[in-house]
Amino acid sequence: MNRGFRFQPDAGHAADCARRMHRSLADSLRYICEQSRDELDFDKAGLDRLIQRVESGGCFPPSTFALYYDLVPALLKGEGDRAAALFNALACEEPTTGSMQLLALDDPKLAGSTARFLSFMNSDGPMRYTFLPPSPAEVTAFAERFSNTLDLLERATPEFVEEMRALISQIVLVTGPPDVKVHFEGGSSYRLWGAMFLNAVRRRTRIDIIESVAHENAHSRLFGLCTEEAAVQNPDEELHTSPLRFDARPMDGVYHATFVSARMHWTMSRVIDSGLLTGDELVAAEKSRAQDRRNFDSGYDTVKRHGRLTETGRLALDAAVSYMSAAA
Repeated sequence: MNRGFRFQPDAGHAADCARRMHRSLADSLRYICEQSRDELDFDKAGLDRLIQRVESGGCFPPSTFALYYDLVPALLKGEGDRAAALFNALACEEPTTGSMQLLALDDPKLAGSTARFLSFMNSDGPMRYTFLPPSPAEVTAFAERFSNTLDLLERATPEFVEEMRALISQIVLVTGPPDVKVHFEGGSSYRLWGAMFLNAVRRRTRIDIIESVAHENAHSRLFGLCTEEAAVQNPDEELHTSPLRFDARPMDGVYHATFVSARMHWTMSRVIDSGLLTGDELVAAEKSRAQDRRNFDSGYDTVKRHGRLTETGRLALDAAVSYMSAAA
């Protein structure tokens, strides 16, 4: 997937990455189904249909990928009954409609997936969040803010919106306890391909929302780019200071934060240059962009000194460095 990669948003290349994610899912499912046919009792015909639909171009929701990433460890641990149940759940998965959905955590469309989604969102590092569904009033208010923000982005940087639509099929709205020390703002995971999690309460302004969607979209861009080769070779046990987290992170996390900061800077710059912001928004956007540069410089210093990059990792980072070197 390295061919044709460039730093700026690219819906065509992002769509190719999404198809690669789906093809990898189909290939792996075919293999583990074959290995399990004589060992477990599950809906084999249903799994064959799912694999064929994926291979024929069907776009499947984050729940499909979550089931797969739950199934693999169940098989490795010899948990036959749970694995068979997960196989059967996969056989029932349906393609997405093709449009980006805005869903609250307790939306019926996510029924049966919520616990799995939150487990994966909480599995990256020592921090554990308590996730709650936003109230109907909070969902309605956020949906209006999100619509206004998307309209701004469509006018300021349509290529970013096109790329986001190629990568994201579901935006999942959550909230959390108001009295925690560290609030969840947004998140994404390769195990939930196509999902973007946002805090519906704390993302109160258009600039807040732009920060979050630029952040999470950039993570998904890297997830898609790294389907065949990881960005770094450093072991996960090796921890370093990260520009976007208070806790020490594996190099892969620092690398992601560095690339993400550059993409946030790019997106905020396009919005600033659009002339579409109010006076208060312009002040907030310039402050955000300045922080993005500080975060990039901090992360790049760590990656440059300690990162062992693959060809894929070097490609994406060099593109980010090139952009940041030329940016105001």
